[in-house]
Amino acid sequence: MAGAALALLVLLIAPRVAGAATYYVRQTVGDDTRDGLSPANAWQHIARLSSAMHAGDVAYVGPGLYRDTIVVENDGAPNARIVFVADTTGQHTGDPAGTVMVTGADPVDATIFAPHTAPGVYTAHIPAAVWGAVEMDGPQYRYGSTQETHERVVEKMSPVDVVAKLASTYYYDEAEKVLYLHTSDGRPPATHEMELIHRGNGILVQGKHYVTVMGFTFRHMQDSGVSFFKGAGDGIAVDNTSYGSRQGIRVYSAPNVLVYGNTLFRNENCGVYFAAASTNGWAIGNTCYENIKGVRWSSQSVDGLCLDNTLFENHERGIAIENVDRALLRRNKVVDNAVSQLLVIQSAYSAESNCYDTSRPHELVAEFYPYFDRDRHATLAAYQQARHEDLSSRAGGCGVLPEKVDVHRLHADTTAYAERARKVLRGVRKTETRGGIHGWIDWLRGK
Repeated sequence: MAGAALALLVLLIAPRVAGAATYYVRQTVGDDTRDGLSPANAWQHIARLSSAMHAGDVAYVGPGLYRDTIVVENDGAPNARIVFVADTTGQHTGDPAGTVMVTGADPVDATIFAPHTAPGVYTAHIPAAVWGAVEMDGPQYRYGSTQETHERVVEKMSPVDVVAKLASTYYYDEAEKVLYLHTSDGRPPATHEMELIHRGNGILVQGKHYVTVMGFTFRHMQDSGVSFFKGAGDGIAVDNTSYGSRQGIRVYSAPNVLVYGNTLFRNENCGVYFAAASTNGWAIGNTCYENIKGVRWSSQSVDGLCLDNTLFENHERGIAIENVDRALLRRNKVVDNAVSQLLVIQSAYSAESNCYDTSRPHELVAEFYPYFDRDRHATLAAYQQARHEDLSSRAGGCGVLPEKVDVHRLHADTTAYAERARKVLRGVRKTETRGGIHGWIDWLRGK
């Protein structure tokens, strides 16, 4: 697998095009007044890449925490992709190794919130639109919006009343510029480390083609870490981590997109979502947990491939195929997803060689809509007999599941990275200047 993955990565970047540029972004020493064309002249903000990148260009982004976004403005080409690389090793930028984190959220002074009349609800005047909130000291799910709740849609409760009823929710009154928060425990926001979400996507590819995104960590966006959206296509997202958004990776009306080897968790809709006729959408080798759904195809996103994914402990379903045809499901591990491991809504599919495991009450192996009682199957054997699919698949024995990401350590590491890395870089420069043992002594003393 390692050899195959390496070959894939080489394929994604090569061949280089004559005259193509290589750009660098470094949080440690970057300066947006420079040209960004070498590690020494790197930019500081990833937004500078939005208009700079053209067909064949590659960008290396150094480790650190970027409260920023990229909106791709130019097209790639079949033999000249636009490639964004998170340089986590520092091999290209010259930075110390670390996570390349892009977030849609910003810290807020939580003492600005005042108690509302409803218990657990707090309000503050916030001039800029707010698309979510998160307690960084908790599991880092983002607060739920009131707009899609049963209370709002069906019972027609006011948004403020919904916030009063439901913990871990928010409502932003755009006309009044007032934010309502109901904290997870009803305590004042100042008792938590709060961040508010102000940006839509980590990297947005709308109407553009042949773009590759590799190795980034995204958190707490309004929509998604990586979005291939409306008229985009031929995109690749590989080896990224994305959590705390609506979707980890969104593919919407964008054909021929590969989502490979990503870790996607705690997103309020799903880990990967192919929607609105995103044909030939491939999800291969991804890990998805604690989303509402793991991987999902809908709305005529035909010819999807779901291969070698590990989908576990999602809050509803592991795999969902909804109003699509010719979906191919192979060699997936689908374990302990709370409602069912496989959801099929009016779709034609083929499934074999998967592993399904359920260990908690009321978990189903498979369910079908529109359904009668016979189309909800608690065991693999019952599903196989009824549907004649997954005949070579197995129940249980799916192996060791991946370790979950420690979001608190990730937050601490990325927040402290820039200052720590700058000290290392100063030490290296002093060592190079002074030379020998004296230089290393200076570095260790912090001079």
